[in-house]
Amino acid sequence: MGRSLIVWFFIVLSCTVGAITWAQAQTPLGEDECADVWKKAGGGRDLGPDQAKPFIKNFVQLDVDKNGSIDWEEFKAGCANGLVTKG
Repeated sequence: MGRSLIVWFFIVLSCTVGAITWAQAQTPLGEDECADVWKKAGGGRDLGPDQAKPFIKNFVQLDVDKNGSIDWEEFKAGCANGLVTKG
């Protein structure tokens, strides 16, 4: 009984953490929040994969023009679509 209770506890905990993480990744950022994250990422002209990694899960989704970097317009679109997090 005690062992199965512990197993269920960890299953529920894992599901809860997963749901929270998913919800955060899907929440669109406002323009001010997006600009703050861009600055945190070191955004000047463009962001490379290493700079963007802490703030996005899928670089390819944001790199719309497939040039290997994310510009401000691509990043802003990602913020609006819930693809960018505050890190």
